[in-house]
Amino acid sequence: MKNAFYIKSLDKIKEGKLAEAILFLDKAIEEEPNNPIYYSERGVCYLNLNQNERALEDMNQSVKLDPNYAYRYASRAFVKDKMGDIEGGIADYEIAVRLDPEDAIAYNNLGLMQEKLGYKKASERNFKVADKLAEENPNSLPNVSQPNNHTTQQESSPLPKVQSQKRQTIWSVVGKILSDSTTRKEFITFIKNGGKVKNKD
Repeated sequence: MKNAFYIKSLDKIKEGKLAEAILFLDKAIEEEPNNPIYYSERGVCYLNLNQNERALEDMNQSVKLDPNYAYRYASRAFVKDKMGDIEGGIADYEIAVRLDPEDAIAYNNLGLMQEKLGYKKASERNFKVADKLAEENPNSLPNVSQPNNHTTQQESSPLPKVQSQKRQTIWSVVGKILSDSTTRKEFITFIKNGGKVKNKD
């Protein structure tokens, strides 16, 4: 049975009331202090409120509690990137793709971060892997609702952002939480268009 406070927090997240969601997540954590999902969700809320240090603390705890789930590392990598810790983000994405070699977005984001540090060959290799995975499984979407060895629960996702104007593919333009139905349809359309963003001019 899902935690009642956690369910209320998800309602507040949907309403865009992140500060209120955090209060409910605080209570959920008090009841179940070893549930990594609650820390991850609260971390996403903090991230979207630009409270990056708190977001990182929660992502660290989430990783500590769930060290074999790739999404934990990818989430923390995203926070580290926002805080300017590119090397730390790269290290986390490397763990994420090792744990889940089918995660195209993690490969893409790893490539983007490597590109920032001038690791051109490494970034191109990861871009190719990301594009190949998208081609092989065009109807797949990042699934953060089925953690390994955990009860299925829907989780939010840190928002992928455009990190390089050179990387004009679907992976660099997904700017909303992928659980949103409109975004999901747009995402699939991008893939069906060959994984390319059409220029307007």
